[in-house]
Amino acid sequence: MDPLVFFICLLVFICGCFIQSTIGFGMGVLAAPFILLLEPRLMPSAIVFIGMFMSAIVWYQYRHALSLRFLIFAFLGRLPGTLVAAYVLMVISTDQLEIMLGVTVLAAVILSLAKLRLAPTPINLFIGGFISGVTGTATGIGGPPIALLMQAEEPDHIRANLAAFFCLTNIISLVALHYSGRFTMADFSSIVWLLPAPIIASVIAYRIRHKIKKQVMQYGVLVLCSLSAVVSLSQGLHIFS
Repeated sequence: MDPLVFFICLLVFICGCFIQSTIGFGMGVLAAPFILLLEPRLMPSAIVFIGMFMSAIVWYQYRHALSLRFLIFAFLGRLPGTLVAAYVLMVISTDQLEIMLGVTVLAAVILSLAKLRLAPTPINLFIGGFISGVTGTATGIGGPPIALLMQAEEPDHIRANLAAFFCLTNIISLVALHYSGRFTMADFSSIVWLLPAPIIASVIAYRIRHKIKKQVMQYGVLVLCSLSAVVSLSQGLHIFS
């Protein structure tokens, strides 16, 4: 990887991991379009791998607030969604992945702005888990469907349970990516150098978590994500070429 590209990717992941550590999700939504633009061969494996590592850190930090009863059905839904995504990745092109990523990010932004209130019932969690499995494995963005169902919970509860869910399910996604040819040893050798990002971001976020206005950060993230989604769509559709 070119040193300049690596440095930019590292900064992108630090920003994305900081956001995820603060509000519970959002690393993939922010980082995926940039990584696809800068180093497409690392998509979506880099997002899933760094997301797994980031989630493990947050899970440990907020382990006191963990309650897995919300996530059992989401986990059951994630499994078939992951299998569907693994097949999709075997048959689509880079352009199609860019379009899929752009649509996924814009959908996440719209859902966030709509402020829907869906109860975390077993059937809703299963459906949310399935959608998360498809989008999370295929594009690295699996947070919004589950976060949408948990948004009424306490902040620490959201962080802990989302982190536990994504740490465990991203392992499954990485296995699926490996067997679909999207996560090789060469990819791992490049991605492992990006691991300082979640460590740096989690330390900073944990220290200043009470000083950050959640709403301000959320709207800032939505603006940035909207711009990155437009870039992904324009790349996939070759609008400017």
